[in-house]
Amino acid sequence: MKKLYILFLIMMIMMSIVPSASAEVVALVKNPRPPVIVVGNPYPKFLTILPNNSYTIYLYGIDDVGIVRIGIYYRVNRGEWKWLYASEATINENEVIYNAITSKFLTQKFNFTTFYGKVTIPPQPTGTLVEFKAVIEDEEGNVVESPVGIYFVPNPNGKRVLIVDPSLKFWAMVENLEDLDLMVTLASERYYYNMSNYGKLLPLLRPFANHSGFLNFHNWQYLAGEYNIAIVSPNELTNALEEFKPDVIVLSNLWMREWGISKESIDTLLKYLRENNAGLIVTHGTLYDGMVLDNKPVYLGSNAHIGGFEAYKEDTIATALGLELLPFIEEVKLRAIEFGKPYLAEIPSILPFIPSTAKIGIKNKEIIKSVSLLELTNGTRAAFGWQYLLPSKSLNFAKGKIRSLKLEVKDDIKEFAELQEELFGHSNYLKSISALDFTLIDKIIDSKILDDKITVPVGFEMLNLTTSQEIIERIRLLKAINRDIVDIVALSTDYMGAIITRDQKHRSDGFRSAYVSFEIEAGEEKEFEVLKDLIEWTSEFKPVQTFAPIVQTVILANDIDWEIKGKDLRRHLENLGAMVVRAKPGEFENFKNSRFMIILGGPKAYNGVGEYVQQALTLEEREKIIKGEQGIFIKRDVWTEKQIVIVLAGKDRNQTGEKVSKYLSGVNEKYIDLLAEFFVK
Repeated sequence: MKKLYILFLIMMIMMSIVPSASAEVVALVKNPRPPVIVVGNPYPKFLTILPNNSYTIYLYGIDDVGIVRIGIYYRVNRGEWKWLYASEATINENEVIYNAITSKFLTQKFNFTTFYGKVTIPPQPTGTLVEFKAVIEDEEGNVVESPVGIYFVPNPNGKRVLIVDPSLKFWAMVENLEDLDLMVTLASERYYYNMSNYGKLLPLLRPFANHSGFLNFHNWQYLAGEYNIAIVSPNELTNALEEFKPDVIVLSNLWMREWGISKESIDTLLKYLRENNAGLIVTHGTLYDGMVLDNKPVYLGSNAHIGGFEAYKEDTIATALGLELLPFIEEVKLRAIEFGKPYLAEIPSILPFIPSTAKIGIKNKEIIKSVSLLELTNGTRAAFGWQYLLPSKSLNFAKGKIRSLKLEVKDDIKEFAELQEELFGHSNYLKSISALDFTLIDKIIDSKILDDKITVPVGFEMLNLTTSQEIIERIRLLKAINRDIVDIVALSTDYMGAIITRDQKHRSDGFRSAYVSFEIEAGEEKEFEVLKDLIEWTSEFKPVQTFAPIVQTVILANDIDWEIKGKDLRRHLENLGAMVVRAKPGEFENFKNSRFMIILGGPKAYNGVGEYVQQALTLEEREKIIKGEQGIFIKRDVWTEKQIVIVLAGKDRNQTGEKVSKYLSGVNEKYIDLLAEFFVK
């Protein structure tokens, strides 16, 4: 009996040592570690789920001991988090997701616990934001959370609004960055699982943990109640245009170089806008062009969004918005490197993330109808660099106000530079501060457009830019009319926050656009009411209906200058679609209020032409003509408001003819297009 008892005791001890199959790993694992949780579908297509549709999330848990709890927390419109347990999913239930998850194992020989499960979030109404995070707990009490999943519930019957916003997914990963960082390490070192897709992003995510103010959540749920929204990353833009066919496209604060839209995608976007008269809204830092010189230019933002002189041949986002002189200043910056003034190149043309608490007054209530004053209770982040569009008097006030802001905002600009240093290993704090001194804006204002080149003051020297005559004439015209082809429909009291609109109603394939210089999408309902106004306005493009040519030109010339080159000038302009009337000196008083006129001849031109040239030009300009130093001039508001006067003159009649020929070589369809836009404003 005693032997039987001893034998039984030995068997019990052996059974306690040898674990069951379900717990086999307990006895084999040394130094057990936390689990890993993988979400197979954290973001539905377009980040949206239609109303009254549920959303099933597939989870895969991995642990080296045992899983005791797995499921998700979810919340609706930032409410309370609710828990849902995961149920086991069969392999063939969603085989695509299952294969995508399990194919990342680096070996099929492992001895840890896995669980493939699913959780279904119930249907939600339109205008809903849903956030969820998968959670796993192992037998040791380790709890790990996945990155946050996001989707919105849009109104399928509303206008289609395509939003390019990669920052949402960045925000979602940063929310549980510590757990994500841990899982990426565990996956490769412990579980033979490939999470390199997240691993590659970690260097870009980690800096935001300490600089979260530069990664605000964008509250698109406020649009989803009325519009059929779709949210994509920049590399998805081209396909989304074709598939979603939006009425309006929003480029949401694409300030980081990794968020840049490629030149090919920009071309596709602009083609879509023209073919469909669709609306374009661009916010805050999308035009950021930060750059540091490290033997060669290192871009911190996207240089393709503005472009240099090439933007005048093939449009960019900046030219589409009406910020037509930004490519000019970009070219100046690049040429300054060759000129031996590299410091200029590192000053950003558009500097984002400048804090502002100023009230934003609405100046055009036909476009923005929801409010008359936008008070940003929690402040906003605004961009600097568009202010060259302000009228001269306002620009003088803006200079004083913004320069006085430097001390208040320098710490914020410094933090932005620190973030970039952590992201890219480069930053330009001092050059960013320098932007607020209007360094580049003054270059736009102080540049001189000569007959065959552009000169820009750089220190005590002059930077000469040579380029095609077409670009020279375009910039000459833009310096005179750029602020006329846009409207500043909203402006803050500190001159930082603005909404700038453009309406290309002069052409049948035109479109409406809006640039919002502050991060409106990070605001609350009142900011989104303004954004809705912009969506409605940009989506309702209507071209001007006219049978007569829009551009009507008066050419003032005496008989000799008319015969030498005046007829050629008329023929060229008419071939481009303009209507041309010749005014003889004795008739000119009847045409003095015309919006666009060209005068042939200098201050000494006979038959009275010279007298009108003297009224149009300054003494210095007249002397340049007489000395043969310059002969092409553009003047504003000489005899009436909203007027453009071009003077083409030489020190004699033959040189006047040469100046006409040079001017003609630079006048093309794009030039006439700008004039037409000026005419219909």
